Amino acid sequence: MNDRQSKLISTWLTPFCRDLSSLGGKVALRRLRSFLLALLMPVVLVGCYLPEAFTIDLSMERNGDYRLSYRGLLVQPTITEGLLDGTLDADAEKEKVSVVLADLKRDSGVRQLTYNGRGVFNIVYERRSNIMRDKSFVFVRRNSRILEMFFYTDSNTVEIRGGFVPDRYEERLTALGYQMTGKIEVRTSAGIRSHNADEFTKVGGQNRLRWEIKSITDPVPNVIIG
Repeated sequence: MNDRQSKLISTWLTPFCRDLSSLGGKVALRRLRSFLLALLMPVVLVGCYLPEAFTIDLSMERNGDYRLSYRGLLVQPTITEGLLDGTLDADAEKEKVSVVLADLKRDSGVRQLTYNGRGVFNIVYERRSNIMRDKSFVFVRRNSRILEMFFYTDSNTVEIRGGFVPDRYEERLTALGYQMTGKIEVRTSAGIRSHNADEFTKVGGQNRLRWEIKSITDPVPNVIIG
Protein backbone atom coordinates (compact mmCIF):
# COMPACT_ATOMS: atom_id res chain seq x y z
CA MET A 1 0.00 0.00 0.00
CA ASN A 2 1.42 3.38 -0.93
CA ASP A 3 1.37 6.60 1.09
CA ARG A 4 -1.55 8.02 -0.90
CA GLN A 5 -3.73 4.97 -0.15
CA SER A 6 -2.78 5.15 3.52
CA LYS A 7 -3.76 8.84 3.64
CA LEU A 8 -7.08 8.09 1.94
CA ILE A 9 -7.85 5.44 4.54
CA SER A 10 -6.87 7.82 7.33
CA THR A 11 -9.15 10.49 5.86
CA TRP A 12 -11.99 7.96 5.65
CA LEU A 13 -11.44 7.11 9.29
CA THR A 14 -11.57 10.73 10.51
CA PRO A 15 -15.27 10.65 11.62
CA PHE A 16 -14.49 7.55 13.67
CA CYS A 17 -11.43 9.26 15.18
CA ARG A 18 -13.53 11.94 16.83
CA ASP A 19 -16.09 9.48 18.20
CA LEU A 20 -13.55 6.98 19.51
CA SER A 21 -11.34 9.68 21.04
CA SER A 22 -14.30 11.16 22.88
CA LEU A 23 -15.00 7.71 24.30
CA GLY A 24 -11.38 7.13 25.27
CA GLY A 25 -10.96 4.67 22.41
CA LYS A 26 -7.55 5.70 21.07
CA VAL A 27 -6.22 2.15 21.36
CA ALA A 28 -9.26 0.81 19.53
CA LEU A 29 -8.71 3.39 16.79
CA ARG A 30 -5.12 2.33 16.27
CA ARG A 31 -6.19 -1.32 16.08
CA LEU A 32 -8.96 -0.51 13.61
CA ARG A 33 -6.60 1.46 11.37
CA SER A 34 -3.96 -1.30 11.42
CA PHE A 35 -6.62 -3.89 10.61
CA LEU A 36 -7.91 -1.94 7.62
CA LEU A 37 -4.42 -1.30 6.25
CA ALA A 38 -3.62 -5.01 6.46
CA LEU A 39 -6.98 -5.92 4.94
CA LEU A 40 -6.51 -3.66 1.94
CA MET A 41 -2.88 -4.51 1.20
CA PRO A 42 -3.81 -7.42 -1.13
CA VAL A 43 -5.88 -4.99 -3.23
CA VAL A 44 -2.61 -3.42 -4.43
CA LEU A 45 -1.74 -6.64 -6.27
CA VAL A 46 -5.13 -7.11 -7.92
CA GLY A 47 -4.52 -4.87 -10.94
CA CYS A 48 -0.76 -5.10 -11.14
CA TYR A 49 1.65 -6.74 -13.57
CA LEU A 50 5.10 -7.99 -12.66
CA PRO A 51 8.00 -8.44 -15.13
CA GLU A 52 9.72 -11.78 -15.55
CA ALA A 53 12.36 -13.16 -17.96
CA PHE A 54 12.33 -9.88 -19.88
CA THR A 55 14.52 -7.75 -22.11
CA ILE A 56 14.04 -3.98 -22.24
CA ASP A 57 15.80 -2.06 -25.00
CA LEU A 58 15.70 1.74 -25.01
CA SER A 59 17.49 4.15 -27.34
CA MET A 60 17.19 7.93 -26.96
CA GLU A 61 18.45 10.86 -29.03
CA ARG A 62 19.53 14.25 -27.74
CA ASN A 63 16.26 15.80 -28.94
CA GLY A 64 14.20 13.41 -26.80
CA ASP A 65 13.15 10.97 -29.53
CA TYR A 66 13.16 7.44 -28.17
CA ARG A 67 12.43 3.85 -29.16
CA LEU A 68 11.44 1.38 -26.48
CA SER A 69 10.80 -2.34 -26.62
CA TYR A 70 9.82 -4.87 -23.96
CA ARG A 71 9.99 -8.56 -24.77
CA GLY A 72 9.24 -11.12 -22.13
CA LEU A 73 6.67 -12.14 -19.56
CA LEU A 74 4.17 -10.29 -17.41
CA VAL A 75 2.84 -12.03 -14.32
CA GLN A 76 -0.60 -11.21 -12.94
CA PRO A 77 -0.14 -12.35 -9.31
CA THR A 78 -3.77 -12.63 -8.25
CA ILE A 79 -4.43 -15.17 -11.02
CA THR A 80 -1.31 -17.11 -10.04
CA GLU A 81 -2.24 -17.05 -6.36
CA GLY A 82 -5.84 -18.07 -7.03
CA LEU A 83 -4.74 -21.08 -9.07
CA LEU A 84 -2.21 -22.16 -6.46
CA ASP A 85 -4.56 -21.93 -3.48
CA GLY A 86 -7.55 -23.36 -5.36
CA THR A 87 -9.80 -20.30 -5.06
CA LEU A 88 -9.84 -19.81 -8.84
CA ASP A 89 -11.45 -22.47 -11.03
CA ALA A 90 -11.07 -22.83 -14.81
CA ASP A 91 -14.06 -20.61 -15.62
CA ALA A 92 -12.95 -17.86 -13.26
CA GLU A 93 -9.43 -18.07 -14.65
CA LYS A 94 -10.73 -17.69 -18.19
CA GLU A 95 -12.77 -14.65 -17.18
CA LYS A 96 -9.83 -12.96 -15.45
CA VAL A 97 -7.51 -13.71 -18.36
CA SER A 98 -9.98 -12.07 -20.75
CA VAL A 99 -10.00 -8.96 -18.57
CA VAL A 100 -6.19 -8.81 -18.53
CA LEU A 101 -5.91 -9.30 -22.29
CA ALA A 102 -8.45 -6.54 -22.93
CA ASP A 103 -6.67 -4.23 -20.48
CA LEU A 104 -3.24 -4.68 -22.03
CA LYS A 105 -4.49 -4.47 -25.61
CA ARG A 106 -5.81 -0.97 -24.92
CA ASP A 107 -2.23 0.18 -25.45
CA SER A 108 -1.40 0.43 -29.15
CA GLY A 109 2.22 -0.44 -28.35
CA VAL A 110 1.31 -4.07 -27.70
CA ARG A 111 2.47 -6.04 -30.78
CA GLN A 112 2.03 -9.58 -29.52
CA LEU A 113 0.19 -10.93 -26.49
CA THR A 114 -0.56 -14.53 -25.49
CA TYR A 115 -1.50 -16.32 -22.28
CA ASN A 116 0.93 -19.00 -21.13
CA GLY A 117 -1.11 -20.22 -18.17
CA ARG A 118 -0.72 -19.85 -14.38
CA GLY A 119 -1.19 -16.08 -14.58
CA VAL A 120 1.73 -15.58 -16.98
CA PHE A 121 1.43 -13.58 -20.21
CA ASN A 122 3.95 -13.36 -23.05
CA ILE A 123 4.15 -9.87 -24.51
CA VAL A 124 6.02 -7.89 -27.14
CA TYR A 125 5.67 -4.15 -26.64
CA GLU A 126 7.13 -1.37 -28.80
CA ARG A 127 6.83 2.40 -28.58
CA ARG A 128 8.28 5.42 -30.35
CA SER A 129 7.76 8.93 -29.07
CA ASN A 130 9.49 12.04 -27.69
CA ILE A 131 9.94 12.37 -23.94
CA MET A 132 10.51 16.14 -24.09
CA ARG A 133 7.10 16.54 -25.67
CA ASP A 134 5.31 13.92 -23.56
CA LYS A 135 7.03 14.96 -20.29
CA SER A 136 6.55 11.50 -18.80
CA PHE A 137 5.95 7.87 -19.70
CA VAL A 138 5.14 4.76 -17.66
CA PHE A 139 5.18 1.13 -18.76
CA VAL A 140 3.02 -0.83 -18.19
CA ARG A 141 0.54 0.99 -15.89
CA ARG A 142 0.80 3.61 -13.17
CA ASN A 143 0.13 0.91 -10.57
CA SER A 144 2.66 -1.40 -12.31
CA ARG A 145 5.71 0.75 -12.98
CA ILE A 146 8.11 -1.58 -14.75
CA LEU A 147 9.86 1.33 -16.46
CA GLU A 148 9.22 5.05 -16.24
CA MET A 149 10.72 8.20 -17.72
CA PHE A 150 10.43 11.86 -16.75
CA PHE A 151 11.61 15.02 -18.48
CA TYR A 152 12.57 17.85 -16.12
CA THR A 153 12.41 21.20 -17.90
CA ASP A 154 14.25 23.10 -15.16
CA SER A 155 17.40 21.00 -15.54
CA ASN A 156 16.80 19.82 -19.14
CA THR A 157 17.37 16.24 -18.04
CA VAL A 158 15.58 12.94 -18.45
CA GLU A 159 15.35 10.43 -15.62
CA ILE A 160 14.82 6.77 -16.48
CA ARG A 161 14.17 4.32 -13.70
CA GLY A 162 12.92 0.79 -13.27
CA GLY A 163 10.12 -0.41 -11.10
CA PHE A 164 10.46 -2.13 -7.75
CA VAL A 165 8.48 -4.36 -5.43
CA PRO A 166 7.92 -2.91 -1.94
CA ASP A 167 9.63 -4.92 0.82
CA ARG A 168 6.32 -5.86 2.42
CA TYR A 169 5.26 -7.82 -0.70
CA GLU A 170 8.51 -9.68 -1.33
CA GLU A 171 7.76 -12.63 0.97
CA ARG A 172 4.29 -13.11 -0.46
CA LEU A 173 5.49 -13.00 -4.06
CA THR A 174 8.41 -15.32 -3.34
CA ALA A 175 5.91 -17.80 -1.91
CA LEU A 176 4.11 -17.69 -5.27
CA GLY A 177 7.36 -18.68 -6.97
CA TYR A 178 7.97 -15.25 -8.46
CA GLN A 179 11.54 -14.14 -9.14
CA MET A 180 12.24 -10.98 -11.11
CA THR A 181 14.86 -11.65 -13.80
CA GLY A 182 15.69 -9.65 -16.90
CA LYS A 183 18.03 -7.39 -18.81
CA ILE A 184 17.83 -3.67 -19.55
CA GLU A 185 19.91 -1.78 -22.09
CA VAL A 186 19.84 1.98 -22.62
CA ARG A 187 21.67 3.69 -25.49
CA THR A 188 21.91 7.43 -25.97
CA SER A 189 24.01 10.06 -27.70
CA ALA A 190 23.22 12.49 -24.88
CA GLY A 191 25.39 12.92 -21.80
CA ILE A 192 25.03 10.86 -18.64
CA ARG A 193 24.67 12.78 -15.39
CA SER A 194 24.44 9.74 -13.10
CA HIS A 195 23.63 6.03 -13.23
CA ASN A 196 23.82 2.74 -11.33
CA ALA A 197 24.25 0.44 -14.34
CA ASP A 198 26.17 -2.81 -14.09
CA GLU A 199 28.01 -1.89 -17.29
CA PHE A 200 28.73 1.50 -18.85
CA THR A 201 30.59 1.86 -22.16
CA LYS A 202 30.97 4.36 -24.98
CA VAL A 203 30.71 2.95 -28.49
CA GLY A 204 30.70 5.04 -31.66
CA GLY A 205 29.64 8.22 -29.89
CA GLN A 206 26.91 6.45 -27.92
CA ASN A 207 26.69 5.85 -24.21
CA ARG A 208 25.54 2.31 -23.46
CA LEU A 209 24.26 1.19 -20.09
CA ARG A 210 23.30 -2.35 -19.12
CA TRP A 211 21.59 -3.84 -16.08
CA GLU A 212 21.07 -7.51 -15.34
CA ILE A 213 18.23 -8.12 -12.91
CA LYS A 214 18.76 -11.34 -10.99
CA SER A 215 16.28 -11.10 -8.13
CA ILE A 216 13.39 -9.18 -6.67
CA THR A 217 15.76 -7.48 -4.21
CA ASP A 218 18.21 -6.01 -6.76
CA PRO A 219 18.73 -2.21 -6.75
CA VAL A 220 16.26 -0.24 -8.86
CA PRO A 221 17.88 0.74 -12.22
CA ASN A 222 18.30 4.49 -12.56
CA VAL A 223 19.97 6.86 -15.00
CA ILE A 224 19.78 10.61 -15.53
CA ILE A 225 20.47 11.84 -19.05
CA GLY A 226 21.24 15.37 -20.09
